[in-house]
Amino acid sequence: MSRILILDGHSCAALAFTRSLGRAGHEVFVGLDRNSFATASFSRYCRRSFRYSPAPEQPEAFAKEIISFCAQEKIDLLIPMTDWTMVPVSHVRDRFPVGCAVALPPERAMVAASDKFQTVELARSLGIPVPRTELVSSAADLERLTDLSFPVVIKDRYSIRWTDQGGVAGTVRYAYNRDELVRIVNARLEEVQDVLLQEFVRGAGLGLAGFVAPDQLRIPFEWQRIREINPCGSASSARRSVMLQDDTLQYSEKLLLALGFRGLAMVEFKREAKTGRAVFMEVNGRPWGSMQLSIFSGIDFPKFLSQSVLQNEIPPEHINYKTGITCRWLLGDLVHLTNVMAGRPRGWPGEFPGLISTALKLAVPWYPGLRYEDFAGGDMKPGVAALKNWFRQRRLKPKPVVTRAKSVAES
Repeated sequence: MSRILILDGHSCAALAFTRSLGRAGHEVFVGLDRNSFATASFSRYCRRSFRYSPAPEQPEAFAKEIISFCAQEKIDLLIPMTDWTMVPVSHVRDRFPVGCAVALPPERAMVAASDKFQTVELARSLGIPVPRTELVSSAADLERLTDLSFPVVIKDRYSIRWTDQGGVAGTVRYAYNRDELVRIVNARLEEVQDVLLQEFVRGAGLGLAGFVAPDQLRIPFEWQRIREINPCGSASSARRSVMLQDDTLQYSEKLLLALGFRGLAMVEFKREAKTGRAVFMEVNGRPWGSMQLSIFSGIDFPKFLSQSVLQNEIPPEHINYKTGITCRWLLGDLVHLTNVMAGRPRGWPGEFPGLISTALKLAVPWYPGLRYEDFAGGDMKPGVAALKNWFRQRRLKPKPVVTRAKSVAES
């Protein structure tokens, strides 16, 4: 069996990988940012964890520490989980010890997949439905766009934008009128070079994932979001496996092959409520957060990735996975509930869950097909540790100071 180092131990994908590869008999090490709480490090399948310098703030120190650890522990396979670590590792992928493989797609394809504007334009050229998307890099660009339909989604071009100083996390905001749009865009352009303005798409969130081989998208898997941590758009706290749909499968394969991508990737869509068509949103060229659902449903992506890198084995073309399996992230559901309790944001045009209906749904502990991401496979400690940390952080969070509300003129 191999010695495997998994980075980004705070992520849900890292926990799914740790469990899968540990159960397969590999020796699994978990790396974590010094400033993070890493759920995966509490897994029974984690042999040892170690902390490294935060990659966005100290990318060079981070890279040196990872290389040193791999050499010291004779690591056979290194697997970065998030955008925060993939790029710094990719920049030094040739400096790792002989015998230490790095599970990364080709750098050019990885960078292209992370560019939300480039992927939207590529999808458009391939005949894939996309929301109207405008790239804005100055106030003059914004002034020329006089026919926008509100609300407008304002998002960064990259989830992580890398500069000479390190990484800058992307943001997503909503503007409900012209004045709000101008204010948000101008403020963001003081920090980054450009932003995307995107049409708001009403509909259910879908994900389609698979292993991208040179000739096709293998072992495709599809799911639908049931609840999102933030009801206005975010990662899901509950999702359900569904049958493969022809349009999302064809669009995903066409797009990922055109990018020249190889390895694990996920494509996000929204199924429009009125038309039923699948609209492309973005590509995640890395392990995705709802990885545990695919494992519950019968496709063990971590196993196939490790076999492809270590043994040069190509995954099968197709696996008949189970549909109707619901994977619930209990901690994510608690955060979802707190966001619902805060109420619908002013001007929000999409559906927003009611408090009573949400509380009733979350109170049901089990039904046929329900699985828990936090407490999967008899590995209870990560879920317990994560809940304890969340409640501790809420208890330590400073209470807001109550002051007289400002008038519009004062603010």
